[in-house]
Amino acid sequence: METITPRSTNGIPAEKLDLNSNNDSKQQIIYTRDHFHTEFDTNAYLTDFYTKIEDPAMQLVLTFLPSIVARLPQRKRLADFDPAMQLVLTFLPSIVARLPPRKRLADFGAGPTIHVAACFRNHVDEIYLADYLPQNREELQRWKNGESKFDWGAALRMMLTREGKDWSKVAETEAETRAKVFDIFYANCFEQPSIQCGKDLEGKFDIITSFFTMEYCCNTKDEYQTAIKNVVEQVIPGGYFIMGGILEETWCSFGGRKFTCLFITKEFMLDCLREAGCLVDDEKTCYLLEVNGMFLVCAKKAEN
Repeated sequence: METITPRSTNGIPAEKLDLNSNNDSKQQIIYTRDHFHTEFDTNAYLTDFYTKIEDPAMQLVLTFLPSIVARLPQRKRLADFDPAMQLVLTFLPSIVARLPPRKRLADFGAGPTIHVAACFRNHVDEIYLADYLPQNREELQRWKNGESKFDWGAALRMMLTREGKDWSKVAETEAETRAKVFDIFYANCFEQPSIQCGKDLEGKFDIITSFFTMEYCCNTKDEYQTAIKNVVEQVIPGGYFIMGGILEETWCSFGGRKFTCLFITKEFMLDCLREAGCLVDDEKTCYLLEVNGMFLVCAKKAEN
């Protein structure tokens, strides 16, 4: 397993609300997964994480190893852009470039977002977006139908920068991504199958991605282990599972709401992947990135 640990230059992760401060009383409530349907604001999530980009080549807050991706010159700092999204948009294109072309990808826990699909638009034939919340699936459907009011230009510009492509390709990139998205499914990591996609697709995904999802859905380590197993079951033997998440944290905040987060360690996370059949100890096929309490891991699923 190849492990990369970049250093931060601008204070990632972003500051979180002080639990002991005098903020509005509603902001002191920490919601659980039981409140997702009522307290998860799709529009606030998109606004908080995907609109605050101001410059074509953000000051890179992560240090790249030459074997992963070429270094970029430092530019104006984009302090407002969420660090978790920096991690995905900065490094996912490099991971995608390493993988062989595949037929079918599912983004599990996609939320209302399409940036992961955009990263894979030229590497797979079919993309499926899956999420638990109806408000997120509705937003994805609006986007697929060309009816969404959200502007993905900021996130796509950052991604195109990482791909070494011109910003004039933003509209073309979004159109290419939309053409590759075949369907939007209900997903629940505690159910089997974890993606309600029909028998024709069940267990037949070449790649499944899941970013900042598992630790927010699970209240216990047993649930986390089960959740990963259920999702990895949908990957074909020899396919890939790519996951990003938070280590050793108990809550997160966006849109004026706090949500619980399961406290997990890197070792426990890797153990869960092993037990699910992922080859995390194979240095040739597994890639692990860590930066300031966040991680990205790409692991191949065993052939049998």
